[in-house]
Amino acid sequence: MLRDWCEFLSDDQIQEIHNTSMRVMENVGISFPHDDAIAAFQEHGFKTDGQKVFFEERQVMDALTTVPRPFTIHAPNPDRSVVVGDHKPVFAPGYGAPFLVDTTAGKREPTMADYEDLVRLVDALPNQDMSGHLLVEPADVPSGAAHLLMLKAHMLHSDKPFIGSAEGEIGAQHTMDMAGILFGEEVGDRPVTVALINSLSPLAYGDEMLGALLVYARRRQPVVIAALAMAGSTGPITLAGLLAMQTAELLAGVVLTQLVNPGTPAIFGSTSTNIDMKTGALAIGSPELALMISAHAQLARYYGLPSRSGGALADASFPDAQAGFESMFALLTTINSGVDFVLHAGGILSSYLAFSSEKLVIDDELCGIVRRYAEGIDVSPETLAYDVIANVGSDGNYLMEMHTVERCRTEFWTPALVDRTGLEAWMDSGRKRAVDRAHQRWQQLVAEHQDPPLDRTTVRQLDAYVEERLS
Repeated sequence: MLRDWCEFLSDDQIQEIHNTSMRVMENVGISFPHDDAIAAFQEHGFKTDGQKVFFEERQVMDALTTVPRPFTIHAPNPDRSVVVGDHKPVFAPGYGAPFLVDTTAGKREPTMADYEDLVRLVDALPNQDMSGHLLVEPADVPSGAAHLLMLKAHMLHSDKPFIGSAEGEIGAQHTMDMAGILFGEEVGDRPVTVALINSLSPLAYGDEMLGALLVYARRRQPVVIAALAMAGSTGPITLAGLLAMQTAELLAGVVLTQLVNPGTPAIFGSTSTNIDMKTGALAIGSPELALMISAHAQLARYYGLPSRSGGALADASFPDAQAGFESMFALLTTINSGVDFVLHAGGILSSYLAFSSEKLVIDDELCGIVRRYAEGIDVSPETLAYDVIANVGSDGNYLMEMHTVERCRTEFWTPALVDRTGLEAWMDSGRKRAVDRAHQRWQQLVAEHQDPPLDRTTVRQLDAYVEERLS
Protein backbone atom coordinates (compact mmCIF):
# COMPACT_ATOMS: atom_id res chain seq x y z
CA MET A 1 0.00 0.00 0.00
CA LEU A 2 1.15 3.54 -0.75
CA ARG A 3 2.70 4.74 2.50
CA ASP A 4 4.43 8.06 1.90
CA TRP A 5 2.38 10.84 0.32
CA CYS A 6 3.91 13.16 -2.25
CA GLU A 7 4.45 16.45 -0.40
CA PHE A 8 5.95 19.64 -1.82
CA LEU A 9 5.62 21.83 1.26
CA SER A 10 7.83 21.66 4.35
CA ASP A 11 6.39 21.72 7.85
CA ASP A 12 7.52 25.35 8.18
CA GLN A 13 5.75 26.30 4.94
CA ILE A 14 2.53 24.63 6.08
CA GLN A 15 2.79 26.58 9.34
CA GLU A 16 3.28 29.85 7.41
CA ILE A 17 0.17 29.18 5.32
CA HIS A 18 -1.79 28.35 8.48
CA ASN A 19 -0.59 31.53 10.21
CA THR A 20 -1.64 33.65 7.24
CA SER A 21 -5.05 31.98 7.13
CA MET A 22 -5.53 32.72 10.82
CA ARG A 23 -4.63 36.39 10.25
CA VAL A 24 -7.20 36.57 7.44
CA MET A 25 -9.89 34.93 9.59
CA GLU A 26 -9.21 37.19 12.58
CA ASN A 27 -8.63 40.53 10.84
CA VAL A 28 -10.44 40.36 7.48
CA GLY A 29 -13.24 37.93 8.33
CA ILE A 30 -15.59 35.74 6.29
CA SER A 31 -19.01 36.82 5.03
CA PHE A 32 -21.99 34.66 6.08
CA PRO A 33 -25.19 36.25 4.69
CA HIS A 34 -27.60 34.06 6.67
CA ASP A 35 -29.25 35.03 9.96
CA ASP A 36 -29.18 31.52 11.45
CA ALA A 37 -25.48 31.15 10.63
CA ILE A 38 -24.67 34.51 12.24
CA ALA A 39 -26.73 33.54 15.28
CA ALA A 40 -24.78 30.28 15.66
CA PHE A 41 -21.49 32.17 15.65
CA GLN A 42 -22.75 34.77 18.10
CA GLU A 43 -24.08 32.12 20.49
CA HIS A 44 -20.56 30.66 20.69
CA GLY A 45 -18.80 33.95 21.32
CA PHE A 46 -17.47 34.74 17.83
CA LYS A 47 -17.05 38.40 16.93
CA THR A 48 -19.43 39.54 14.19
CA ASP A 49 -20.03 42.75 12.28
CA GLY A 50 -23.21 42.57 10.26
CA GLN A 51 -22.79 39.52 8.01
CA LYS A 52 -19.06 39.24 8.63
CA VAL A 53 -17.60 36.81 11.17
CA PHE A 54 -14.13 37.03 12.71
CA PHE A 55 -12.33 34.00 14.11
CA GLU A 56 -9.67 33.58 16.77
CA GLU A 57 -7.22 30.75 16.24
CA ARG A 58 -8.22 29.07 19.50
CA GLN A 59 -11.88 29.06 18.45
CA VAL A 60 -11.03 27.48 15.12
CA MET A 61 -8.76 24.76 16.45
CA ASP A 62 -11.16 23.87 19.29
CA ALA A 63 -14.01 23.41 16.82
CA LEU A 64 -11.95 21.10 14.59
CA THR A 65 -11.47 18.59 17.42
CA THR A 66 -15.04 17.30 17.08
CA VAL A 67 -14.86 16.49 13.34
CA PRO A 68 -14.93 12.67 12.99
CA ARG A 69 -12.43 10.70 10.95
CA PRO A 70 -13.02 8.21 9.51
CA PHE A 71 -16.77 7.94 8.99
CA THR A 72 -19.13 5.78 6.93
CA ILE A 73 -21.69 6.91 4.35
CA HIS A 74 -24.33 4.20 4.36
CA ALA A 75 -25.72 2.96 1.06
CA PRO A 76 -29.16 1.44 0.40
CA ASN A 77 -27.16 -1.72 -0.30
CA PRO A 78 -24.98 -2.15 2.82
CA ASP A 79 -22.32 -3.91 0.75
CA ARG A 80 -21.79 -0.63 -1.13
CA SER A 81 -21.39 1.68 1.85
CA VAL A 82 -18.17 3.71 1.77
CA VAL A 83 -15.70 4.81 4.42
CA VAL A 84 -14.24 8.32 4.11
CA GLY A 85 -10.96 9.15 5.80
CA ASP A 86 -9.28 5.76 6.11
CA HIS A 87 -6.53 6.60 3.57
CA LYS A 88 -8.35 4.82 0.73
CA PRO A 89 -9.89 7.06 -1.95
CA VAL A 90 -13.65 7.19 -2.46
CA PHE A 91 -14.41 7.91 -6.12
CA ALA A 92 -17.51 9.87 -7.17
CA PRO A 93 -18.32 10.98 -10.75
CA GLY A 94 -18.41 14.49 -12.17
CA TYR A 95 -20.77 17.14 -10.83
CA GLY A 96 -22.54 20.16 -12.28
CA ALA A 97 -21.78 20.12 -16.00
CA PRO A 98 -24.34 22.11 -18.06
CA PHE A 99 -23.57 20.30 -21.32
CA LEU A 100 -23.07 16.81 -22.68
CA VAL A 101 -20.45 16.02 -25.31
CA ASP A 102 -21.91 13.38 -27.58
CA THR A 103 -19.50 11.59 -29.91
CA THR A 104 -22.02 11.85 -32.76
CA ALA A 105 -23.99 15.06 -32.12
CA GLY A 106 -21.25 17.03 -30.37
CA LYS A 107 -22.11 19.52 -27.65
CA ARG A 108 -25.76 19.50 -26.58
CA GLU A 109 -28.01 20.17 -23.63
CA PRO A 110 -28.71 17.04 -21.57
CA THR A 111 -32.20 15.73 -20.92
CA MET A 112 -33.65 13.96 -17.92
CA ALA A 113 -33.52 10.72 -19.93
CA ASP A 114 -29.78 11.31 -20.38
CA TYR A 115 -29.48 11.85 -16.65
CA GLU A 116 -31.19 8.57 -15.83
CA ASP A 117 -28.88 6.72 -18.23
CA LEU A 118 -25.86 8.32 -16.59
CA VAL A 119 -27.04 7.13 -13.18
CA ARG A 120 -27.42 3.61 -14.56
CA LEU A 121 -23.94 3.82 -16.08
CA VAL A 122 -22.32 5.05 -12.85
CA ASP A 123 -24.08 2.28 -10.96
CA ALA A 124 -22.65 -0.33 -13.35
CA LEU A 125 -19.06 0.96 -13.44
CA PRO A 126 -16.81 -0.89 -10.98
CA ASN A 127 -14.66 2.00 -9.72
CA GLN A 128 -17.25 4.71 -9.08
CA ASP A 129 -18.02 4.28 -5.40
CA MET A 130 -20.90 6.76 -5.28
CA SER A 131 -23.67 7.44 -7.77
CA GLY A 132 -23.33 11.20 -7.44
CA HIS A 133 -25.80 14.06 -7.88
CA LEU A 134 -26.14 16.83 -10.47
CA LEU A 135 -24.07 14.76 -12.90
CA VAL A 136 -25.34 17.14 -15.59
CA GLU A 137 -28.02 19.84 -15.60
CA PRO A 138 -31.14 18.46 -17.38
CA ALA A 139 -32.52 21.18 -19.63
CA ASP A 140 -35.98 19.71 -20.28
CA VAL A 141 -37.32 19.97 -16.71
CA PRO A 142 -38.08 23.09 -14.62
CA SER A 143 -34.99 24.18 -12.72
CA GLY A 144 -36.85 24.22 -9.42
CA ALA A 145 -37.91 20.59 -9.88
CA ALA A 146 -34.68 19.15 -11.25
CA HIS A 147 -33.16 18.23 -7.88
CA LEU A 148 -36.23 16.15 -6.97
CA LEU A 149 -36.09 14.20 -10.22
CA MET A 150 -32.34 13.72 -9.95
CA LEU A 151 -32.60 12.45 -6.38
CA LYS A 152 -35.32 10.02 -7.41
CA ALA A 153 -33.18 8.80 -10.32
CA HIS A 154 -30.30 7.97 -7.98
CA MET A 155 -32.62 6.14 -5.61
CA LEU A 156 -34.41 4.11 -8.27
CA HIS A 157 -31.51 3.25 -10.58
CA SER A 158 -28.61 2.71 -8.16
CA ASP A 159 -27.99 1.27 -4.72
CA LYS A 160 -24.67 3.04 -4.25
CA PRO A 161 -24.45 6.00 -1.84
CA PHE A 162 -25.74 9.22 -3.38
CA ILE A 163 -24.86 12.90 -3.00
CA GLY A 164 -27.57 15.16 -1.61
CA SER A 165 -29.01 18.33 -3.10
CA ALA A 166 -27.49 21.67 -2.12
CA GLU A 167 -30.42 23.63 -3.58
CA GLY A 168 -30.77 25.62 -0.41
CA GLU A 169 -32.72 24.63 2.66
CA ILE A 170 -35.52 23.19 0.53
CA GLY A 171 -33.26 20.92 -1.53
CA ALA A 172 -31.52 19.64 1.59
CA GLN A 173 -34.81 18.95 3.34
CA HIS A 174 -36.15 17.15 0.27
CA THR A 175 -33.00 15.00 0.31
CA MET A 176 -33.52 14.02 3.93
CA ASP A 177 -37.24 13.33 3.43
CA MET A 178 -36.59 11.09 0.42
CA ALA A 179 -33.71 9.34 2.19
CA GLY A 180 -36.13 8.48 4.97
CA ILE A 181 -38.48 6.91 2.43
CA LEU A 182 -35.66 5.01 0.71
CA PHE A 183 -34.21 3.59 3.91
CA GLY A 184 -37.65 2.86 5.29
CA GLU A 185 -37.04 4.68 8.53
CA GLU A 186 -36.11 7.97 10.06
CA VAL A 187 -32.38 8.11 9.37
CA GLY A 188 -31.62 10.18 12.47
CA ASP A 189 -27.98 11.20 12.53
CA ARG A 190 -26.74 8.12 10.64
CA PRO A 191 -24.83 9.38 7.56
CA VAL A 192 -26.77 8.32 4.45
CA THR A 193 -25.68 11.03 2.02
CA VAL A 194 -23.10 13.79 1.60
CA ALA A 195 -23.60 17.33 0.31
CA LEU A 196 -21.27 19.63 -1.60
CA ILE A 197 -21.21 23.08 0.04
CA ASN A 198 -19.13 25.56 -1.95
CA SER A 199 -17.72 28.78 -0.60
CA LEU A 200 -18.09 31.93 -2.68
CA SER A 201 -14.56 33.18 -3.22
CA PRO A 202 -13.19 35.51 -2.11
CA LEU A 203 -13.95 35.01 1.59
CA ALA A 204 -17.70 34.45 1.50
CA TYR A 205 -20.54 31.93 1.40
CA GLY A 206 -23.84 32.25 -0.43
CA ASP A 207 -27.22 32.25 1.32
CA GLU A 208 -28.44 29.13 -0.53
CA MET A 209 -25.38 27.07 0.34
CA LEU A 210 -25.61 28.12 3.98
CA GLY A 211 -29.26 27.09 4.12
CA ALA A 212 -28.32 23.61 2.88
CA LEU A 213 -25.33 23.38 5.23
CA LEU A 214 -27.49 24.11 8.26
CA VAL A 215 -30.06 21.45 7.37
CA TYR A 216 -27.41 18.77 6.88
CA ALA A 217 -25.43 19.75 9.96
CA ARG A 218 -28.53 19.67 12.18
CA ARG A 219 -29.07 16.09 11.01
CA ARG A 220 -25.35 15.32 11.33
CA GLN A 221 -25.12 14.41 7.66
CA PRO A 222 -21.68 14.72 6.02
CA VAL A 223 -20.81 17.85 4.07
CA VAL A 224 -17.93 18.64 1.75
CA ILE A 225 -16.89 22.23 2.46
CA ALA A 226 -15.18 23.14 -0.80
CA ALA A 227 -13.63 26.07 -2.61
CA LEU A 228 -13.16 26.70 -6.30
CA ALA A 229 -11.01 29.80 -6.14
CA MET A 230 -9.25 30.91 -9.30
CA ALA A 231 -5.70 32.21 -8.96
CA GLY A 232 -5.51 35.62 -10.59
CA SER A 233 -9.29 36.08 -10.64
CA THR A 234 -11.21 35.23 -7.46
CA GLY A 235 -8.04 34.61 -5.46
CA PRO A 236 -4.42 35.76 -5.31
CA ILE A 237 -2.38 34.89 -8.39
CA THR A 238 0.27 33.15 -6.27
CA LEU A 239 -0.48 29.58 -5.20
CA ALA A 240 0.67 30.22 -1.62
CA GLY A 241 -1.73 33.16 -1.37
CA LEU A 242 -4.51 31.09 -2.94
CA LEU A 243 -3.94 28.35 -0.37
CA ALA A 244 -4.00 30.81 2.52
CA MET A 245 -7.22 32.46 1.32
CA GLN A 246 -9.12 29.27 0.55
CA THR A 247 -8.00 27.64 3.80
CA ALA A 248 -9.56 30.56 5.68
CA GLU A 249 -12.81 30.06 3.76
CA LEU A 250 -12.88 26.32 4.30
CA LEU A 251 -12.03 26.38 7.99
CA ALA A 252 -14.78 28.92 8.57
CA GLY A 253 -17.33 26.58 6.96
CA VAL A 254 -16.08 23.55 8.89
CA VAL A 255 -16.26 25.51 12.14
CA LEU A 256 -19.91 26.38 11.45
CA THR A 257 -20.82 22.71 11.03
CA GLN A 258 -19.39 21.94 14.45
CA LEU A 259 -21.08 24.88 16.17
CA VAL A 260 -24.44 23.73 14.78
CA ASN A 261 -23.91 20.07 15.67
CA PRO A 262 -20.56 18.83 17.03
CA GLY A 263 -19.55 15.57 15.40
CA THR A 264 -20.98 16.41 11.98
CA PRO A 265 -18.69 14.77 9.40
CA ALA A 266 -16.99 17.55 7.42
CA ILE A 267 -14.63 17.09 4.48
CA PHE A 268 -12.00 19.74 3.74
CA GLY A 269 -12.37 20.28 0.00
CA SER A 270 -10.67 22.11 -2.85
CA THR A 271 -10.66 22.22 -6.62
CA SER A 272 -8.95 25.61 -6.78
CA THR A 273 -6.47 26.27 -9.54
CA ASN A 274 -5.24 29.01 -11.86
CA ILE A 275 -6.84 30.74 -14.80
CA ASP A 276 -5.25 30.70 -18.23
CA MET A 277 -3.77 34.17 -18.66
CA LYS A 278 -4.34 34.10 -22.42
CA THR A 279 -8.04 33.22 -22.35
CA GLY A 280 -9.20 33.88 -18.78
CA ALA A 281 -10.56 30.33 -18.65
CA LEU A 282 -10.24 28.05 -15.65
CA ALA A 283 -7.28 25.67 -16.11
CA ILE A 284 -7.98 22.28 -14.52
CA GLY A 285 -5.53 20.39 -16.70
CA SER A 286 -2.61 22.47 -15.47
CA PRO A 287 0.41 21.52 -13.35
CA GLU A 288 -0.73 24.23 -10.93
CA LEU A 289 -3.90 22.22 -10.26
CA ALA A 290 -1.75 19.22 -9.34
CA LEU A 291 0.34 21.34 -6.98
CA MET A 292 -2.84 22.66 -5.34
CA ILE A 293 -4.14 19.11 -4.89
CA SER A 294 -0.95 18.04 -3.15
CA ALA A 295 -0.71 21.11 -0.92
CA HIS A 296 -4.39 20.98 0.02
CA ALA A 297 -4.05 17.34 1.08
CA GLN A 298 -1.08 18.30 3.27
CA LEU A 299 -3.14 21.02 4.93
CA ALA A 300 -6.00 18.58 5.55
CA ARG A 301 -3.58 16.27 7.36
CA TYR A 302 -2.27 19.24 9.36
CA TYR A 303 -5.80 19.94 10.59
CA GLY A 304 -6.70 16.27 11.05
CA LEU A 305 -9.55 16.53 8.53
CA PRO A 306 -10.62 14.18 5.73
CA SER A 307 -9.82 15.77 2.37
CA ARG A 308 -11.57 16.22 -0.94
CA SER A 309 -9.77 17.25 -4.11
CA GLY A 310 -8.66 16.16 -7.54
CA GLY A 311 -10.23 13.70 -9.91
CA ALA A 312 -10.02 12.95 -13.60
CA LEU A 313 -9.96 16.63 -14.58
CA ALA A 314 -9.42 17.97 -18.06
CA ASP A 315 -9.55 21.19 -20.04
CA ALA A 316 -9.89 19.15 -23.24
CA SER A 317 -13.28 19.41 -24.94
CA PHE A 318 -13.38 15.86 -26.29
CA PRO A 319 -12.26 12.49 -24.82
CA ASP A 320 -9.03 12.48 -26.81
CA ALA A 321 -5.33 12.20 -25.98
CA GLN A 322 -5.31 15.60 -24.25
CA ALA A 323 -8.21 14.55 -22.02
CA GLY A 324 -6.34 11.34 -21.25
CA PHE A 325 -3.04 12.82 -20.15
CA GLU A 326 -4.63 15.71 -18.25
CA SER A 327 -7.00 13.38 -16.40
CA MET A 328 -4.36 10.82 -15.52
CA PHE A 329 -1.99 13.52 -14.29
CA ALA A 330 -4.62 14.96 -11.94
CA LEU A 331 -5.87 11.55 -10.85
CA LEU A 332 -2.42 10.14 -10.12
CA THR A 333 -1.53 13.28 -8.18
CA THR A 334 -4.73 12.82 -6.18
CA ILE A 335 -3.76 9.27 -5.25
CA ASN A 336 -0.13 10.13 -4.50
CA SER A 337 -1.29 13.00 -2.26
CA GLY A 338 -3.59 10.85 -0.10
CA VAL A 339 -6.89 12.57 -0.91
CA ASP A 340 -9.82 10.82 0.78
CA PHE A 341 -12.88 11.87 -1.25
CA VAL A 342 -12.48 12.29 -5.02
CA LEU A 343 -15.40 14.15 -6.57
CA HIS A 344 -15.12 14.54 -10.38
CA ALA A 345 -13.47 11.13 -10.66
CA GLY A 346 -15.05 10.58 -14.06
CA GLY A 347 -16.68 12.24 -17.04
CA ILE A 348 -15.56 15.88 -16.86
CA LEU A 349 -14.48 17.82 -19.94
CA SER A 350 -13.90 21.49 -20.85
CA SER A 351 -13.03 22.78 -17.38
CA TYR A 352 -16.25 21.45 -15.73
CA LEU A 353 -18.50 22.74 -18.51
CA ALA A 354 -19.20 19.39 -20.15
CA PHE A 355 -19.73 15.73 -19.32
CA SER A 356 -19.09 12.74 -21.57
CA SER A 357 -20.34 9.19 -21.15
CA GLU A 358 -17.33 7.94 -23.09
CA LYS A 359 -14.93 9.85 -20.89
CA LEU A 360 -16.69 8.52 -17.78
CA VAL A 361 -16.00 4.97 -18.97
CA ILE A 362 -12.38 5.82 -19.78
CA ASP A 363 -11.91 7.60 -16.45
CA ASP A 364 -13.35 4.65 -14.57
CA GLU A 365 -10.62 2.55 -16.15
CA LEU A 366 -8.06 5.12 -14.96
CA CYS A 367 -9.52 4.91 -11.45
CA GLY A 368 -9.00 1.15 -11.56
CA ILE A 369 -5.40 1.61 -12.65
CA VAL A 370 -4.49 4.08 -9.89
CA ARG A 371 -6.40 2.05 -7.30
CA ARG A 372 -4.27 -0.99 -8.15
CA TYR A 373 -1.14 1.16 -8.16
CA ALA A 374 -1.94 2.44 -4.65
CA GLU A 375 -2.19 -1.14 -3.36
CA GLY A 376 1.52 -1.57 -3.99
CA ILE A 377 3.45 -4.84 -3.85
CA ASP A 378 2.64 -7.59 -1.35
CA VAL A 379 5.86 -9.01 0.08
CA SER A 380 5.47 -12.26 2.03
CA PRO A 381 6.97 -15.77 1.97
CA GLU A 382 4.15 -16.82 -0.36
CA THR A 383 4.64 -13.96 -2.82
CA LEU A 384 8.44 -14.14 -2.72
CA ALA A 385 7.93 -17.63 -4.15
CA TYR A 386 11.34 -19.09 -3.30
CA ASP A 387 10.14 -22.70 -3.55
CA VAL A 388 8.60 -22.03 -6.97
CA ILE A 389 11.78 -20.38 -8.22
CA ALA A 390 13.87 -23.28 -6.93
CA ASN A 391 11.53 -25.84 -8.53
CA VAL A 392 11.59 -24.20 -11.96
CA GLY A 393 15.30 -23.49 -11.89
CA SER A 394 16.95 -22.61 -15.18
CA ASP A 395 15.26 -25.10 -17.50
CA GLY A 396 11.54 -24.64 -16.99
CA ASN A 397 8.87 -21.93 -17.10
CA TYR A 398 6.21 -20.67 -14.75
CA LEU A 399 3.09 -20.98 -16.93
CA MET A 400 1.98 -24.37 -15.60
CA GLU A 401 3.08 -23.94 -12.01
CA MET A 402 0.20 -24.16 -9.53
CA HIS A 403 1.46 -20.90 -8.02
CA THR A 404 0.66 -19.28 -11.37
CA VAL A 405 -2.58 -21.16 -12.00
CA GLU A 406 -4.00 -20.26 -8.60
CA ARG A 407 -3.26 -16.57 -9.07
CA CYS A 408 -3.69 -15.98 -12.79
CA ARG A 409 -7.14 -14.36 -12.41
CA THR A 410 -6.39 -12.27 -9.34
CA GLU A 411 -2.74 -11.22 -9.30
CA PHE A 412 -2.91 -8.50 -11.95
CA TRP A 413 -5.26 -5.64 -12.71
CA THR A 414 -7.55 -6.68 -15.56
CA PRO A 415 -8.72 -3.99 -17.99
CA ALA A 416 -12.26 -3.71 -19.24
CA LEU A 417 -11.50 -1.13 -21.94
CA VAL A 418 -7.76 -1.09 -22.64
CA ASP A 419 -6.74 -2.86 -25.86
CA ARG A 420 -3.80 -5.27 -25.54
CA THR A 421 -4.48 -7.46 -28.55
CA GLY A 422 -1.61 -6.10 -30.62
CA LEU A 423 -1.34 -4.02 -33.77
CA GLU A 424 -2.48 -6.61 -36.31
CA ALA A 425 -5.50 -7.69 -34.29
CA TRP A 426 -6.46 -4.06 -33.69
CA MET A 427 -6.29 -3.27 -37.39
CA ASP A 428 -8.22 -6.39 -38.36
CA SER A 429 -10.99 -5.66 -35.83
CA GLY A 430 -11.85 -2.23 -37.22
CA ARG A 431 -9.15 0.04 -35.75
CA LYS A 432 -11.40 1.16 -32.89
CA ARG A 433 -10.03 4.02 -30.83
CA ALA A 434 -10.39 4.11 -27.06
CA VAL A 435 -13.33 6.51 -27.40
CA ASP A 436 -15.04 4.08 -29.80
CA ARG A 437 -14.64 1.21 -27.38
CA ALA A 438 -15.86 3.42 -24.55
CA HIS A 439 -18.95 4.36 -26.56
CA GLN A 440 -19.73 0.71 -27.13
CA ARG A 441 -19.11 -0.16 -23.48
CA TRP A 442 -21.35 2.54 -21.99
CA GLN A 443 -24.22 1.69 -24.30
CA GLN A 444 -23.93 -1.99 -23.43
CA LEU A 445 -23.75 -1.31 -19.69
CA VAL A 446 -26.84 0.91 -19.78
CA ALA A 447 -28.79 -1.55 -21.94
CA GLU A 448 -28.00 -4.44 -19.61
CA HIS A 449 -28.44 -2.51 -16.36
CA GLN A 450 -30.94 -3.80 -13.84
CA ASP A 451 -32.34 -1.43 -11.24
CA PRO A 452 -31.94 -2.43 -7.59
CA PRO A 453 -34.89 -4.37 -6.21
CA LEU A 454 -36.96 -1.79 -4.33
CA ASP A 455 -40.28 -2.81 -2.90
CA ARG A 456 -43.36 -1.33 -4.57
CA THR A 457 -44.36 0.67 -1.51
CA THR A 458 -41.03 2.51 -1.47
CA VAL A 459 -41.23 3.30 -5.18
CA ARG A 460 -44.82 4.46 -4.84
CA GLN A 461 -43.95 6.70 -1.88
CA LEU A 462 -40.99 8.25 -3.71
CA ASP A 463 -43.15 8.89 -6.79
CA ALA A 464 -45.89 10.45 -4.66
CA TYR A 465 -43.43 12.66 -2.75
CA VAL A 466 -41.93 14.02 -5.98
CA GLU A 467 -45.24 14.42 -7.80
CA GLU A 468 -46.77 16.33 -4.90
CA ARG A 469 -43.95 18.88 -5.04
CA LEU A 470 -44.00 19.17 -8.83
CA SER A 471 -47.71 19.94 -9.00
